Amino acid sequence: MQSDQPNNHHLQVGDFFTAGEIFRDGSFSVLDEVDTSTPGSLVYCQNLHYLQMAAENVHISAILCPRALGDELKDFSGAVILADDPRQQFFDLYLRLTANGAMLPEMDFGIGEDCRIHPTAVVSSKSRLGNRVVVGANAVIEDYSRIGDDVDIGPNVVIGAEGLLTIRRPDGSLVRIRHAGGVEIGDGCQILAGAVIAKSLFRRFTHIGKHSQIGIMANIGHGAYVSDACVVSGNSVIAGRSRLADRVWVGTSASVAQGLTVGESAQIKMGSVVVADVPPGASVSGNFAVNHRINMARYLKGAI
Repeated sequence: MQSDQPNNHHLQVGDFFTAGEIFRDGSFSVLDEVDTSTPGSLVYCQNLHYLQMAAENVHISAILCPRALGDELKDFSGAVILADDPRQQFFDLYLRLTANGAMLPEMDFGIGEDCRIHPTAVVSSKSRLGNRVVVGANAVIEDYSRIGDDVDIGPNVVIGAEGLLTIRRPDGSLVRIRHAGGVEIGDGCQILAGAVIAKSLFRRFTHIGKHSQIGIMANIGHGAYVSDACVVSGNSVIAGRSRLADRVWVGTSASVAQGLTVGESAQIKMGSVVVADVPPGASVSGNFAVNHRINMARYLKGAI
């Protein structure tokens, strides 16, 4: 598919890959995932399903894929790189680009008016706090965190933590991947004691929408998108790249698996383990989570 985005990408594929790896030359501006909305993205694909998704995304200008799938991209107008291990080579490139700052978010830094920051809190000079932000004792606000107005951040909160990403070298050792993104928190949010919000892996932001509440010791994974007026109760886990629509309610100690979508006004009951998308307005419970009425009927039947 031909992209309708102007070609102003400043990184040349030939500067990072060998001639034997380049099936079709080209350029890119950032690294991202196949669902990217950032023009000029280079992505990697391990299988045909994601390859087809990438080929249809007009924001993608370069695809790194297995050698056996190169012919599937003959109609793709961007650059194509063939690799024996696309994931490994993608993150090798990621490390090179993050090392020189080429992947970092673009944002202003500073602290707004009438903020109250506890003397034991740590606030990065490469962050942005809006007006009337409250930061509690021992809270940590890392680089590239963007906080809106009237946000209340409780004690021991960490905003912008490194997320977990496991990459192994051929010898079995682990590669440390420092995340290049940030966190943005909308106006009027409450982030309660001990909550951790991981920064995005790529040059974008883990997002908490305005007037949302994040409970005690909740964990929001890298690249997650929590929309407006959501409630994520204490000790819950929203894994990386999950998307919660407006007014979603997540009960205590619930878990939402990576990359899922939870529809508007859905409810996830206490202790649920969600492993599939949740439709708008649905109520789910259990491990693994299903429709709450079905789950309760099963429970009552077993109790008789």
